[in-house]
Amino acid sequence: MSRAFERKMIYAASAWQLITGVITMFFYSLTIKNKGADIENLSVVEQKGIQSYFDSLYSFTVTYGLLFIVIAILNIILVKSLLKDNTLQYKLPFYWMGLAVAFYFLNDFISLTLCLVAAVIALAKNKPIKVALANVE
Repeated sequence: MSRAFERKMIYAASAWQLITGVITMFFYSLTIKNKGADIENLSVVEQKGIQSYFDSLYSFTVTYGLLFIVIAILNIILVKSLLKDNTLQYKLPFYWMGLAVAFYFLNDFISLTLCLVAAVIALAKNKPIKVALANVE
């Protein structure tokens, strides 16, 4: 049985994660960095405090974007190496369900939906694959 649908869902989720990661790392984080530099009419101590705050926000934003990029690349590698046609899948769908829970808390509902759909379909296809493999033997 073909696993093409699950592969397409995870590739779509990975593409979305790559796009959001790149936007977060390069555009949103630079906007945050520039906001800190644009504040005027402050004393030297206040400027250093505000700049430290915005530097911390910048570091967090870059890390957050990098997390999405790493998850996307990991998903692509796992799908290419483990998700083959006519193979039983147990660990990979549960990994995707774990990612879906993480995406719920990160408020990334597009990735949540795509990962959850892929996980449910992958688990649902296990039964027919198991029956087909038993009939072959």
